[in-house]
Amino acid sequence: MKKIVSGILFVLVVFPAAVNAKVLANVGGLEITDRDVAARMAQIPPEYKRAFATEDGQKRLIEQLTQEKLIYLKAKKENYETNADVLKQLERIKPDIMIRQFLADILAEIKPDEKELKAYYLENTSEYAEEEQVWAKHILCKTEAEAQAARKRVQEGESFEDVAKDVSTGPSGKNGGDLGWFAKDRMVTEFAEAAFGLEKDGLSEPVKTQFGYHIIKSYGKKAGTTKPFDAVRDDVAQKLTAQKHQEYVEEMIKDLKKVHSVTIY
Repeated sequence: MKKIVSGILFVLVVFPAAVNAKVLANVGGLEITDRDVAARMAQIPPEYKRAFATEDGQKRLIEQLTQEKLIYLKAKKENYETNADVLKQLERIKPDIMIRQFLADILAEIKPDEKELKAYYLENTSEYAEEEQVWAKHILCKTEAEAQAARKRVQEGESFEDVAKDVSTGPSGKNGGDLGWFAKDRMVTEFAEAAFGLEKDGLSEPVKTQFGYHIIKSYGKKAGTTKPFDAVRDDVAQKLTAQKHQEYVEEMIKDLKKVHSVTIY
């Protein structure tokens, strides 16, 4: 049931109501908006999307939509609004349009209030926790002797970055061994334990991992924190709104099944 309902609600996310749309072109009184372009982009196969993501690609999409509007105006002039085949096809898609608009209308009024948002945040603070992180650089060598030699060069005054560029076999070597900020679970256990055990500017002894021998230098540490409510309010609202919509539609379908008989063959 939840998967089916999620599918119904997904339609509203992918095809939201066309409000506050930016008009990009006008063809005989018919507007082409940025939402029309976005909807057409959604229909393009992934392998071709990049070609239409550029400014020139967007212009081609607008031109394509313009041509379609022109043909539509021609068909309208030829009275295709009352064409029997057109009317049959419209009747087939009418239920989908009605469902989408009905749900958009009723769900627009269902949203959490500030008290509910804060309660959800407090009950789910783990979702907004940031783990302790360190900023470190490393020099990776094949043997312990090579790692000790690299460490000695750093101790004698050469910059860590220059030594890393010179001898490190890891992919970060060309960047001076810089690994940026990372949490403990991002690295293999031996490496993580050594990196998190260093004070700022501390230099490790050779650390053996499955990749070889590392010399690690710490450049800073950030304690684990929880993002404040104000920083994640929009994310909380989005999640809780989706949850409320899901629950509402599930309950509505339960009630409708009591009113309408359902037989699945």
